[in-house]
Amino acid sequence: MYILIVGGGKIGYYLAKTLLRSGNRIGLVERNEARCRAIAEELDVAVVQGEGTDIETLRDAGADEAQFLAALTGRDEENLVICQLAKSYFRTSRTIALVNNPKNQAIFKVLGVDATVSSTALAAQMVENVLPLGGMRTFSVFQEGEVEIPEVELRQELPVTGLTVAQLRLPEECVLIALVHDGRMTFPRGRTVLQAGDKVFALVQRKSLDAFRRTFLGGG
Repeated sequence: MYILIVGGGKIGYYLAKTLLRSGNRIGLVERNEARCRAIAEELDVAVVQGEGTDIETLRDAGADEAQFLAALTGRDEENLVICQLAKSYFRTSRTIALVNNPKNQAIFKVLGVDATVSSTALAAQMVENVLPLGGMRTFSVFQEGEVEIPEVELRQELPVTGLTVAQLRLPEECVLIALVHDGRMTFPRGRTVLQAGDKVFALVQRKSLDAFRRTFLGGG
């Protein structure tokens, strides 16, 4: 598979290095000449110096044969244009863009970018993954952030403690997938009683996460 990366900064460099290990062919576009030389000397990738927003530069880098294009420059407007050029001129199957301002992610999706990655949002998500904020932490995120697996450790004072799963008023876009009790994992059923000290894992759509949190932790 041929993958074209635009932007040879830290993210682009490490992505190229990782993808090479998986046996992919990699092309990379970078405007900085010194950076181009450094990457070409270290990695077995086809490096083209130039602007990623230039059609001829993209063509020289093999955009017409790339199945995937990742726009990873430091400017959101450039990444958006690069992805649109890949789709419009080169019929690239999938485009991925780095979004430096998380507020721009919705715009990118509306304008046809297949997937977005926000370094700011990822940093915030990492904090949520490590810290049990408000009694709940996010164990995993997928489907471009639209689906999450939250983990709640039950305390005696929580509203669900002592209830069976069947008694819970869960949002529709939610299902309990695992329960850890005394170090043993089980799969919760309707008659399963939730006890203090249990760790509960659920599969929840992001739009229903607040409702899930209120069910388990209480509050308005």
